[in-house]
Amino acid sequence: MVLQLRVSKVYQIVQLNSQCLLQIRFQKGASKRREQILFCRCGDPLSLVLPWVLLMMEGHSNELGRANICKKGGLRPIPVIIANEVSERIVSASVTANLIIYLTTKYHLGAASSAIIIFVYQAAANFLPVCGAIVSDALLGRYLMVTLTLFSCTTGTFMLFLTSLIPKLTPPDCGLSNQGCTSPSPLQLFVLCASLGFMSLGASGVRPCCLAFAEDQIAHWDEAQKDRALRGLFSWYYVSVGFAQIVAVTILVYFQDQVGWKVGFGISAAVMLSITLVNLAASPFYMKVKPQRSIWISLLQVVVVSLKNRHLVLPKTYQSAQFHNASGLRELVPSEKMRFLNKACILRYHATNVSDGAGRTNSWNICTVEQVENLKSALSVIPMWSAMIMTFLIQSSSFGVLQAATMDRRVGTKKFQLPAGSISIFEIITFTIWSGCYDRYIVPFLRRITGRQQVLTLKQRMGIGVSLSIASMLVASAVETYRRKVAVKGGLQHDAKGTFEMSVLWLAPQYVIIGLAGAFSSIGQIEFYYAVLPKSMGSFVLALLFFGAGVASIIATLVVKAINLITGRNGMAPWLSNNLNEGHYNYYYFLLAVLGAIDLIYFIVCSYVFDERTQNMSLETSGDAKEMVEFQG
Repeated sequence: MVLQLRVSKVYQIVQLNSQCLLQIRFQKGASKRREQILFCRCGDPLSLVLPWVLLMMEGHSNELGRANICKKGGLRPIPVIIANEVSERIVSASVTANLIIYLTTKYHLGAASSAIIIFVYQAAANFLPVCGAIVSDALLGRYLMVTLTLFSCTTGTFMLFLTSLIPKLTPPDCGLSNQGCTSPSPLQLFVLCASLGFMSLGASGVRPCCLAFAEDQIAHWDEAQKDRALRGLFSWYYVSVGFAQIVAVTILVYFQDQVGWKVGFGISAAVMLSITLVNLAASPFYMKVKPQRSIWISLLQVVVVSLKNRHLVLPKTYQSAQFHNASGLRELVPSEKMRFLNKACILRYHATNVSDGAGRTNSWNICTVEQVENLKSALSVIPMWSAMIMTFLIQSSSFGVLQAATMDRRVGTKKFQLPAGSISIFEIITFTIWSGCYDRYIVPFLRRITGRQQVLTLKQRMGIGVSLSIASMLVASAVETYRRKVAVKGGLQHDAKGTFEMSVLWLAPQYVIIGLAGAFSSIGQIEFYYAVLPKSMGSFVLALLFFGAGVASIIATLVVKAINLITGRNGMAPWLSNNLNEGHYNYYYFLLAVLGAIDLIYFIVCSYVFDERTQNMSLETSGDAKEMVEFQG
């Protein structure tokens, strides 16, 4: 381990390496600029005494308290930070993958009711990270937000574990004839929903903050070194999240399905407790950045100030108007789009509430042009964002787990049986492989074929994602039609739990297409938002993605409820019946494909209407003359 210490008026600890040698670099004189280097092993007494001696020789022994030999931040705590999110993703994905089986078998809930609970849980897990990002940036800071939400997730997983451990927290088992099943009591439903609620709160801080918290650890590095580290960090982050998904839907789901819910949920609780304790143990090594004003607060201020100034009349030309700018290097004039918002940054000479009394500008009374343009940029991508919600809805609306439970799940050998909850592994593997190979192999191959440098634009990639999601539902509808036909032919129309000789691999194609759709749409969205929005709104990008998934979950809940109310009238079996063989899940999939086709038309319209250029106006002073020029934001 090499510890490098500069002994002069300014000294610092540089780094450690694996050779366990203490390297002390010091200057013999401040004016001579001569450096000497001493080495000693970490275990030697000299390694403990020499830094003190050298500091005293230089007359700076009073500053030893400021020399942090165990420096905070750097690469050392990053694996723990990434492990925080990996653990939360593993637990969340494993629970989501198999939760519908748990609800239908242990709580005796119907397929539609179970799906609604899952949709609400997914919506909360996607909406709350937006709130978590706001609270973290503006109030608590990333470390405290991650730590508190890890405790919340641990609490939720332990409560879910208790529902499988304590018999009174779940209804009694049904009889052999599946008749007279007891519905869950209000207390049992409360404990179940509370556990999912705590897990959603856990996602609110872990998901939006961990990657940014990892970036904080190397924020003090020089730019070149930091850029190299960030590229590696992002790569390992996405690999780790993909690994978490695979572990969740294979190993943990296998334990839940084959060994039992107690073991499966117990492992999840143990994983969360362990990583929570490890996070606390690593706390002294974290670089903890104090919270600053969130971009969300900045956007809210523009809305508030615009409403305050709604009675102001904007001039027809901005040549005679003045606007509030944060920097004096050049004066920016807001763009003409969404002109109403420009009232938030126009200066009012006779206003008494622009300043806070100390001569400083009050951001809740006057905003900068940059703030206004940031809000305009965010609002301008809303149509494109809304057109992508349908892809999230389709990706989360499959009842493949219930279908797989009725099919032959033996794969490769009669001894191994694929757990029903692991059927989404085909989607995850497809997403991971395609995402990893696209830039490195597929794009160069397409460039050689087409002879063009840009093979697909970001809009085209997003459009392909929408189209593939439609195709996945058409395939799902066809497969379910055939599955139901085989089940009815085998005399299982009224047997909800009967299985038959139809391979579960029939479901693989629809999941492969869903994985491709996600790879095109989700990654295309992230890159599109990063390309269009200002750099200062980087945290807004992931928030848009989470928010879209949350909206999709709410819409999916309403769609399921509406379908069962409409199709279940007059004593008819609803499409989404508790018995798959009596219902018509194939019609449901086909309806989603029709809605997806409508959404594709809407997406095409938005693509033609949307202007990717975010133009502001700049007033650059040259002598006494002011010239109005445009620049790309």
